[in-house]
Amino acid sequence: MNTSTTIRFGGFVLNRARGCLEDSRGDERFLRPKSYRLLEVLLDRRGKLVSKDDLVREVWPNVFVSDDSLAQCVSDVRRALGAEGAGLLRTVPRRGYVLLDEDAIPDCPLKMRGRPWQFLAGGRVAAILVVSTGLWSLAPKPVEVTTALTEDVSIPAEGRAEALLDARDWRKRENNDEARVLLEAVLRENPGNADAWASLGLTYWLEVRHVAWGGGRREMKQAVDMVGRAIAIGGSARSHRLLAEMRLLAPFPEMRSPVDALANARAAVALDPKDADNLAVLARVLVLTGRAKEAVHTIEQARQGDLTEPDWYREIAGLSYLLVGEPSRAVEEFGPLHGAGTFVSARWWPGWLLAASLAHAGRVEDATMVVRIAQRGRPIQDLADISHSLTGFADTAGLNVVLDGLRMAGVPD
Repeated sequence: MNTSTTIRFGGFVLNRARGCLEDSRGDERFLRPKSYRLLEVLLDRRGKLVSKDDLVREVWPNVFVSDDSLAQCVSDVRRALGAEGAGLLRTVPRRGYVLLDEDAIPDCPLKMRGRPWQFLAGGRVAAILVVSTGLWSLAPKPVEVTTALTEDVSIPAEGRAEALLDARDWRKRENNDEARVLLEAVLRENPGNADAWASLGLTYWLEVRHVAWGGGRREMKQAVDMVGRAIAIGGSARSHRLLAEMRLLAPFPEMRSPVDALANARAAVALDPKDADNLAVLARVLVLTGRAKEAVHTIEQARQGDLTEPDWYREIAGLSYLLVGEPSRAVEEFGPLHGAGTFVSARWWPGWLLAASLAHAGRVEDATMVVRIAQRGRPIQDLADISHSLTGFADTAGLNVVLDGLRMAGVPD
């Protein structure tokens, strides 16, 4: 281990005496304690591949954490290094990370990898992280936003911001940042614009939901406050739908409220009962709060109203059928979605739900095969780990149905 008080690398200094990262001007770059420790470990092994397992052991000794925690810290470090240090921290897909000296940076392009987060954002106009199938991901592929569209001053700033949010490309964080600037300008001119407040709140919600963007409690609070303000001054169904998601899926337990989530989801449907997304969001909240029978009816209503049949509708339907005791129908819903992408989300893995459905349907061998595929090289190996990852599951009885199926499929307690 390098015991020097300071470690210089790529124009930066890790100042161990002060416990901080400093740039070439001596200014501090903010890092949370665990992110600082991760950078310290990578610097101690500079130029060498450090596996994800090793990083977890070093940064979180004797504590279980999901891949989300590691990815969050990596994102924090990348954000602290900024553009000038963008090439220093490299991802080795499926293996780990390497911190390089600036002199050793090769010319090959850097591909940002890591755990994507899937979620159902506040309607078709919202930005969505979709890199593979996940339980709450919207189906449409990213929309290409042209420079001409976003820079056309004849289009109102709010419209340009919505076009940027509608791009749905998690790799283009600059779209989110630009949309935020535009929306802030709109609100300076018209602070009573409820839709703009909701969209601005969405930009902060995306900071939290996209692991690679590194949002934390501060961004989560801003998101809730802004969308709440939109509702207070007469927000639309979209605002209620977005707040329902935040109150159900917030990664911080103290910010979750299933009661608020259900109230806002019902309000969205009351305001616009013909919008299929409103119904689908309500179905999601229902199934996760112990109302699976009502969820089945609601998600089928949503499917009748949207002939495109997005995958996330199918995923909600699958969980609803599983929890009302129709596992064979659940298998029919999850089956077409199964593949390498079904286990990528650290919070929602349709693959686990498929395995549980297969087991409850009496197809234990098939369920076991799905579980074995999931366990290859993955840190989450037992029921306690899986249970910990299922953020948003407010219904203990429903969660136990899933876990009992996985237990039948061979997942250890």
